[in-house]
Amino acid sequence: MKVLNYILILLAIFLSSGCSDFLDKEPLDEITTGSFYTTAEEAELAAISMYSAIQAINWKGKSWMLEEIPSDNSTTGGNDPDFSPLDDFTTNADNPAVLEYWVEHYRLITLTNQILTFVPAIDMDETQKRSILGEAKFLRAYSYFDLVRIFGAVPIIQEVPTVDSDLDVFRDPVEDVYSFIISDLTDAVEQLPVTRPSSAEGRVHSMAAKALLSKVYVTTGNYDESMALCREIIDSGQFQLTSDFADNWLRDTSDNNVESIWQIQYVGCGPSNTGNALQAFFAPWGQAITGNTDGWGSQIPTSPSIDNPGTTIRDAYDQDDLRRYHTIMTPGDYYPMINASDGGFTYPASGASRGQANIKKYVIGSGPDVCFMSTPQNQHAIRYADILLTLAEASAKKNGNITITPDVLDAFNAVRTRAGLSEVGNVTTDMIYEERRLEFAFENQRWFDLLRQGNVKMIMQLHGKQFQDHNVLFPIPSSEISINPNLTQNPGY
Repeated sequence: MKVLNYILILLAIFLSSGCSDFLDKEPLDEITTGSFYTTAEEAELAAISMYSAIQAINWKGKSWMLEEIPSDNSTTGGNDPDFSPLDDFTTNADNPAVLEYWVEHYRLITLTNQILTFVPAIDMDETQKRSILGEAKFLRAYSYFDLVRIFGAVPIIQEVPTVDSDLDVFRDPVEDVYSFIISDLTDAVEQLPVTRPSSAEGRVHSMAAKALLSKVYVTTGNYDESMALCREIIDSGQFQLTSDFADNWLRDTSDNNVESIWQIQYVGCGPSNTGNALQAFFAPWGQAITGNTDGWGSQIPTSPSIDNPGTTIRDAYDQDDLRRYHTIMTPGDYYPMINASDGGFTYPASGASRGQANIKKYVIGSGPDVCFMSTPQNQHAIRYADILLTLAEASAKKNGNITITPDVLDAFNAVRTRAGLSEVGNVTTDMIYEERRLEFAFENQRWFDLLRQGNVKMIMQLHGKQFQDHNVLFPIPSSEISINPNLTQNPGY
């Protein structure tokens, strides 16, 4: 049972209720941070509310616009003016998707800062308090890790603004942002519990903090630290690869499974922003898969028919790779699990997009708990496979871009053999990034992987994009600069 989501739904119902019994007793507009953060119960409610920012359509439902569309894995299914410019690197500072990304991430930072400011003064169980503060630090770090990779230098905000606050903040240097992230995650590792009960699925634990910190370390070149954390997670025995890659994408086996280190929790057909919206954007247009009027094919796989052959995600999959079927729909593919009561779904022989392929991940079909832009399937945030490949990446980079370390080879080969591919006797960084491309396609990883790979300009130009040096970062939203003159724009915009 997705208890976290049900609590969020109850909160949404309470806050939207028109019942006079509520309104007559105490108007909601009289609740302030000073009067709310007074009890352990209120601290718990505030902690749970942080996750609503990530669930929101404008965050996890649309992050692919900035984290996948610019990459060589994805392209646009049409000519949407919001994110087509992100695909061809002609976006500007007025782009709505860029603004949404900035606003939603700072919304979460605001929620975490409120907890970190007010919860310490509450008289409550100290272990419970430490855990809530650890959650806030994890989620603040999670938000800043996205922001610094997308925008570069960004303002570090760690206090709740008051009427006396100077809101015209400056951008902090990239190295300072990473130091801040590492500090928050180091604290979170110490403050969070090692595990969570089933009643708290979706709330982060110390292993999730270690996993995220390992990814931060490999990004910043702290390879020994990254490997140490990956090995701690592996040696804990708390997680493992699912025996079948498909188990991460079938609705009956994907949620909170043994491979999940952290997932975003969803419930279909609930209040706004409590359902997973990815099926609406990924499902092919005109195929009635969802049972609703969504299914727009907004993001589609890169294909040789529309992109430079040899550089696309369709070219990348070996014919024996078991992951392709559960990642990309191609002509003639039959999916008995999609709308099984109607005989399943066969992808059209002529295709259903301009690239004759569509994304399969997060497409589960219709059902009583599937509504417009809302399915109950959780979204993977950190999978155990990511830790295995992060260990390999850190080891290879530390050792001159190649590794033959036994436990590293075991980790890398575990991901390959699950996909039906043969083991290898050594691993290079290029092999690791290719494996990550196949394993995590359309999971909001590819753009960040390209940045770490270090030759994103060459890769994107070979792919046929007019990529310039400044395109490694996105523009600071113009509306943010207009209200804060201390924000400077990234070069090239």
